[in-house]
Amino acid sequence: MRYILLFTMTFGFMSCHVNGTTNPSGKLENTMKTPASIYDFSQHWVDSVYMNLTEDERIAQLFWLAVENPEKEAVYKRYLDQIETYKPGGVILFSMSPSIASKVITEMQEHSKIPLLVSVDGENGLAMRFPGVVVFPHAMTLGAVQDDELVYKLGFEIARQCRLLGIHVNLAPVADVNVNPANPIIGTRSFGENPVNVASKATAYMRGLQDGGVMAVGKHFPGHGDTDKDSHKTLPLVGKSRERLESVELFPFASMIKSGLWGLMSAHLEVPAMEPKKGLPASFSKSILIDYLRDSLNYEGLVITDAVNMQGAKTMGRPGVVDALALAAGNDVVEFTENLLAAIKEVKKSIETGLLSWDDIEKKCKRTLAFKYYLTSKSEPVANPDSLVMKINSMEARLLNQKLFEASVTVLNNNDSVFPFIINEDEKTACLVIGHAPVFVSGFKEKFNIPVIELSTTNGKAFDNVLASTNKFSRFIVVIADSRWGRQSENSTRRLRLMQLAEKNRSVALFLGNAYHLKGWDKFRHIAGLAMVYQDTSEAQEAILNFIAGEINATGRLSVSIGEMYKAGDGFDLIF
Repeated sequence: MRYILLFTMTFGFMSCHVNGTTNPSGKLENTMKTPASIYDFSQHWVDSVYMNLTEDERIAQLFWLAVENPEKEAVYKRYLDQIETYKPGGVILFSMSPSIASKVITEMQEHSKIPLLVSVDGENGLAMRFPGVVVFPHAMTLGAVQDDELVYKLGFEIARQCRLLGIHVNLAPVADVNVNPANPIIGTRSFGENPVNVASKATAYMRGLQDGGVMAVGKHFPGHGDTDKDSHKTLPLVGKSRERLESVELFPFASMIKSGLWGLMSAHLEVPAMEPKKGLPASFSKSILIDYLRDSLNYEGLVITDAVNMQGAKTMGRPGVVDALALAAGNDVVEFTENLLAAIKEVKKSIETGLLSWDDIEKKCKRTLAFKYYLTSKSEPVANPDSLVMKINSMEARLLNQKLFEASVTVLNNNDSVFPFIINEDEKTACLVIGHAPVFVSGFKEKFNIPVIELSTTNGKAFDNVLASTNKFSRFIVVIADSRWGRQSENSTRRLRLMQLAEKNRSVALFLGNAYHLKGWDKFRHIAGLAMVYQDTSEAQEAILNFIAGEINATGRLSVSIGEMYKAGDGFDLIF
């Protein structure tokens, strides 16, 4: 009988789910609700459900369990037992197949007194956690795209895929401004180093997700982009002034909040300019989460911690204690709680000591319940694994993916209009491919009648022998399909030789990979033509191939600076 209240009250709501709509021009129009409107819409259901929860259940709604290794029977049973016994508010899913994820979500919802909020880290789509589904571009790639409508459509498509599985929350987008090339944890996960561009892309992605009926979670507040340490392993320091933080790190978050952001993740970072207490992470700071985020930025959505099993959070104490302190600091939801029973007990102790109050718990619980009412779907997740994967990997999803990679193609040099590449029969031209690029090589052989020489990156002697045989050619297309190879010091002589070849007689280079890795190819500044994509996936290979053949335009702009070679925003429009 425990489900009767829930399902009776939810039935009439489900037909009112908010999604993006399409006008006759095909452009998706924003129909997204603000957090305040969601709270108003959900109030009757929230009040009724809240009154039927015990004190422990009200507290438990503020915690999300991390679900890993569900194929292990004992582990999985423990998750189901915790859901039945303690009634946590949600779960976050880690690596598993889509079919297993569908089964897990269905069974966990059946064991829950009220719907669970199901979340995933899907920054570049479900493929970040679930194998076998379409892999969308990294944020660095998206940062090069000049059409924000495409980024919006990506968010909307990812929302569609999430809802097929029964996922309500995507812990994305990353809104960190990656101004430190040595950042060990953000890097390609960021849209780039320009705060205006990051804000624009993050907001477009957010709108797409939320128009599609999935909560976006901007992270990692107040900004993890200018760190040289990983908060999974330690507590990083962001030692910038308040003025600098507001103009760079905080700018994208403020932009998303103004546009109606539903979820925000607090980061385990030490930020002295915003929290004077030494060693206190932002995720545990009232000054940052209440005084600044709630009061100054007027944020009304859910505040969700980054995982509290990370070392950046463990500085605050043992499991349970950490959870209570996180709630007292202003978080609404604690993600990846390691001991739910201990967390509930410590919260009750904190209420007795005055660190927390039942009024605090009520506000936090009702916020999360309101989003449950809005996000939880009546429809069951698709059970057939073959049908599920096929629906995720739709033709529309794959076409959008290819468009995104094509829109990221960035031209950095185009002396004497060397692009598109025209073969001169009087010149002996060869294409040198460093690394594994089967899609590019196969397509190139179909489009161009010139030799393609694939250089091994694992056998130095074979590499040298091939290079020695290139003297008969006078013009080259040098394709760097393994950007990591160029960063290895033992390859410096070979890298120099390749750059010298690329300097010959209107030769060109194509770079596929992390833009920061281009720094090691500094002589490319002097070659006639240089174009790049930011990954080496099959879609990226096809995009750069179609560009050099003159079949698609190039409109991308560098999302990050490459040392002194090029600056963020550099690039040429080439319209064929």
